[in-house]
Formats: sequence, structure tokens, C-alpha cells
Amino acid sequence: MKLIDIPELKAAIASERTSKIRCLHKLLFDFDGDRQNRSRIREFSGFDFQPNDKDFNEKAKLIEEKLSLNELITISNLLLINNEGTKKEIVLRLLTYLCDLDTLNQNIIRENDSGSHSENENEQNRKSYENLSEESVQLSVHNVYQPNISFNVIESIIMPFDGDSHQSIEKWIELFEDVVNMFNLSDLHKLVFGKRSLKGKAKLYIQSETGVNSWGKLKNLLLSEFGYSCNSAELHGMLSKRKLKDDESLEEYFLKMKQLCNRGNVEDAALMHYVINGIPDSVFRKSILYGCQNLSEFKQKLRVYEKMRSDYDKAKPKFGNETKDRIEAPKIENKDKFKDTKLNNIRCFNCGALGHKSSVCENKIKGIKCFKCNKFGDHLAKDCTIKKEHSNVTVDKTSSENLTTKIVRINDLNIVSLIDTGSQKTLIRKSIFDKIGKISELEQSNIKLSGLGNTSVKPLGIFKTKIIINDLEFESEICVVSDSSLSFDFIVGCNVINQCTLIVSGKEIKFTKPSDNSLSDSFLINVAEVMTHEQEIDLTHIQNKAHQEKVRNLLRNYKPNKTKKIDVKMNIRLTSDIPINSSPRRFPIIEKEIINEQIEQWLKDKIIPPSTSEYSSPVVLVKKKDGSSRLCIDYRIK
Repeated sequence: MKLIDIPELKAAIASERTSKIRCLHKLLFDFDGDRQNRSRIREFSGFDFQPNDKDFNEKAKLIEEKLSLNELITISNLLLINNEGTKKEIVLRLLTYLCDLDTLNQNIIRENDSGSHSENENEQNRKSYENLSEESVQLSVHNVYQPNISFNVIESIIMPFDGDSHQSIEKWIELFEDVVNMFNLSDLHKLVFGKRSLKGKAKLYIQSETGVNSWGKLKNLLLSEFGYSCNSAELHGMLSKRKLKDDESLEEYFLKMKQLCNRGNVEDAALMHYVINGIPDSVFRKSILYGCQNLSEFKQKLRVYEKMRSDYDKAKPKFGNETKDRIEAPKIENKDKFKDTKLNNIRCFNCGALGHKSSVCENKIKGIKCFKCNKFGDHLAKDCTIKKEHSNVTVDKTSSENLTTKIVRINDLNIVSLIDTGSQKTLIRKSIFDKIGKISELEQSNIKLSGLGNTSVKPLGIFKTKIIINDLEFESEICVVSDSSLSFDFIVGCNVINQCTLIVSGKEIKFTKPSDNSLSDSFLINVAEVMTHEQEIDLTHIQNKAHQEKVRNLLRNYKPNKTKKIDVKMNIRLTSDIPINSSPRRFPIIEKEIINEQIEQWLKDKIIPPSTSEYSSPVVLVKKKDGSSRLCIDYRIK
């Protein structure tokens, strides 16, 4: 006979908690086991030794060392064996029954047939239940063989209390005592379950107190600390502000409102009124909820209303006007913030300032405003006289007293220009070029301009025209660059300066016709140069000057030429005669064509010779930066 052949034990093995099954497995097989514990226990057919022999006594001694009294009582209850006596007596009783499973089966049948147990047995059961642990809680019932109720089961029934929720402590204690009285728990069990049900601030408060050794003391401490109840005005205020959330169902919303009402005495009619007002919907559609006589009828109508609203939302247009009540209701509290944001983006048409309209502008009495001179008066920007006086002069905002500038005239437009002897080209900003008016079209150019930090700028184009400086006319090729690339409106470069004699005297600059006059030293900055030569190689990381010069000469004189034929022959010495080869890789048709073309090219250039070997290494196609493919040979040995 096996344990699975006993119906009562078959059901117990299948339904009992894993911790209890582990204890029984440890008794039977001397180790905790794994996921197959229940299967091995079901197939157990009894110990192969007899009571009072040598193996029996060694097994009994081993069990006494490995298992505690509580674990032995748990195993006895699981196997429906009496758990009276000392630890040694329980061990001997368990081993005796497990040596003969037929006797165990007859004992279970006999116990089930008996109508009741003696008073001493009940007293012993109550004693065993007092051994409370985190893993198993046994309740005092009339029959020791009834299934044990764990703390997780009772904990799932008892609502936790955290001290911050809307539920009052009086209501929580009332619900808690209803549950513990239903299971006929002792005062010690009430204390343990009560402490385990506390969360958050309530748990922290009880942990800070000492001498809490009974349920009565725990209840009094909770009442004294969290026994505050809000008045009717506060409660009705909270109920009126509570609205249905987007992620809430109507039933969940109703239960939370009902829970809120438990903090005080609120009539059922008032609760139904607040629930209806908290639903963001039209009064016409909520009319079905009115006229209920009790909460049971109200809940039924809530279910009907939720079904109607769900069907209506599915059938209505996606962007119809009917959705406004539902969409806009939660956003009402943000209207003032939205209004302030919108007002800050308004610009006054009278004074041009942000934050107010022209109808309430304080500067309205000053008259209209000219946005050229920023003065109030009787003219607009298009009639501003200041604009006319300076229409032919462009002022350089970045010029200073230390910079050498001259007035350059192009097509009757006067431009403040920088004289730069270090710039090979004459430059002009795009915005100034657009003001010149009639001029030749821009021509594209491939030159690049470099400046401070070796940065390069490509001109937008070039044009040729005549410029006038000091009443002298010069032919010049001018490069047009973007405004962000040039801090001056115009720069006179060497292509103009070389056509005249430049005389610098203090802060004064003169352009004259070419003569024998010697020029003074120039201290002007280098703004731009044309990159027409090859860039110098940076070898500053080489400390030795002689080595630096050798490397520079190597780089200058190096010319990469393809070598087609060499006389050097190489021999590869092998350690064995085993061929080195790999299986060829599979390629798409397009890649095969690329490989064949490359091999043909190598054969044509005599880079590789034809081969008749039956062994070869696999090839790999690698993409280059320009998108083309590079053929590589994979010589790796796998």
C-alpha cells in the first residue's frame, strides 16, 4: 500500500501548504526536497524496517535531531495521527504507523467512525494551537483533523489599517472583531492578527510603544491615537468634492463614496445625491439614477446606467459635441492657468508689448507708435524721417576705435568697411549685398575661406564690381558670405589693397595711387585667407626635431604606387600534414557577381595567381564608408 491509496491522505497531500509538505518529506526522505516532493510522498509505501530494531531506533534519533516539536505536530495532523505526548513519543508513534501503512489506514477509518473526542484530546489540541508561527496558524476547532487556516487566509479577510485612510478606527475595529469572532480566535491570536494588519503610520506608532501584550491594550492605543472623527461639515465637503475618475468604474466609485460616509453618520439619500453629482455627465442622461428608495435599488440602477453609457459612447461620433461634458469636466480647475498662459502670448497692436490688448493699452493716449524710432507721435514706421536720413549708411555694430575702417561706396550705398591686409579676398555680408540693388548675378565658386581656429567657410557666391574708396575707383572680385560668418558688413582684402598704396598713420588710413612711398608696419588682424595650398601636417606630438623632419620628408615624398610583381618568396612551415580549410560561405547572386569581378581584377593585375588547389579559405564582403564592398579573406581557423 502507498500513501496515495489512502483517500484522506491523498486529499491532504494535494491541498496542504508547501511548508507542511516539506516537513513530511524531510521526515520520510531526510532532505527538504524540491518541486517533486508531493509526487515522492504519494509513492511512499512505508519504511523497510520494523519497530524497535536497530534501523528504527537510528531513524527515530535522526528525526528528533532534525525536526522540532511544532513540525512533528504538523506532520501528525497532516497524517491524521494523534499528536499527544512528548517529542519522543510522537516520533515513535509516527514511525510505527509509517512502517505499516495498513495499520495507519485502519486507524484513520476508526477515528472517522468515532463520533467525538474526549475532553483531554480537545485540551491537547488547544495546547498545540498556541504554538503560533509565521508559517502556520492552527485554530481551536473540535476536530484536530480539520484543515488548518493560515494567516494569509485571515489576512485577506481583514482590511488593513494605515492611519491615513478615510476609514475611521472605530469602524475598522468593529470589522476586525467581526472576523476574529467568526473564527473564535483567542486574545493572543487577536493581538498577532491585529499587529499584522497595521500598515504605514499605524504600524510605526505601535512599534514605538512598549508593553502592548494584549488585544485590549492594542485597541485602546489605536483609539487614543487615531480616534479623531471629522465633523459633519467636513465630511459633506469631502463628499461634494469627490468626483468620478477616468480610471474608475461606477461600482468602484460608489463603494469608495460609501466608505467615506463611514467616517460619520450620512443618510443613504445624501450618499446617493453625492454619487450622482460626482458623475460628469448631463442631467438628462443621469435622470435614471433618481428616485431610488434604498441603496440596493440604487446599485442596480448604477449598473443599468453604466451599461447605457458604455453603449452610447461606442455609438456616438468620435469627435462629436456630445463628448464635451466628459472631456472638459476634469479640466475645469485648469481654466485660470490656461487663461493666464494665453494672455501672456497676446501682443498689443498699439505699443507692441506683450501681456495686454490694444483696447486696454496705457500708452494709447500718446498716439500711434513708430516701430523704427520707438517714439509715440503722429507718424508710422514707413513715414519715419530717421529712416530716410540713414538709408544710405550701414553702421557696423561690432566696430571699435582700435579697428581700422573706411567708408566704401558701391552703387551709391555707403558701407563702413574693415581694412584687412591679412585677408586675400574682399568679403561682404549677404544682407548688405541685398541692399546694393542693381548688380551682376552671383557666380558659384569652389574656394573656401579659413579663419581663426582653422575653421572654413564656403562663400555663397562671388561677383565683380567697382568700389570707391577715398574717391579712388577699384575693380574688385567680392565674395558674399552669410551674416553669421562675418561680424563686419564689408572687409577690404588684398585684392583691392594691392591696386593702391595704403598709408596708415595712427588711426588714419589713406588710399593713394601707387608710388614709391614706403608703407608703415601693419598690425591688423588676419580675418580670412583662401585655402589654395595643401594643409600643413601636424607633427607636434614628435618631440625630436630630427625625427620630425624625417617623418615630414617621408610624407611629402611618398607616392603610393601599385606593385604588380615582386621577387620575394615566402615559405610557411607547418607542424602537421592536416589540410587547413573551411567550408565556403553562401552569398546572394548580387554579391557573387561582386566577388567574381574583384577576383578577375586581381588576376588581371597579377596580384594573385591562378590556383588548382582543392582547399580554400572563405571570403567576406565588408561595406566601406562610401557604400562599396571590400573583399576580404577569412584565414581564421575554427
